[in-house]
Amino acid sequence: MKHQKKCLSEYVGSELSLKRGKTRLRADVLDVSKALKQAVDTAQLTLWDFLYELGKRKVSYTNITVDDLREELGKI
Repeated sequence: MKHQKKCLSEYVGSELSLKRGKTRLRADVLDVSKALKQAVDTAQLTLWDFLYELGKRKVSYTNITVDDLREELGKI
């Protein structure tokens, strides 16, 4: 998980259609999902147990700040 886009508008520039932007977003999410599954398998934990352990160690697995989350939720 090297970087994370903050909103769909970053995927959809003037040269990209909304459909292409959504497809690109799905591809990025799939990459993150594969990395998470590999980490869960390596740790030999369930997904929920792994996320709980990350939380206990204050490891962010969302890469989004509280302010960014509020901003994104405000757009809905």
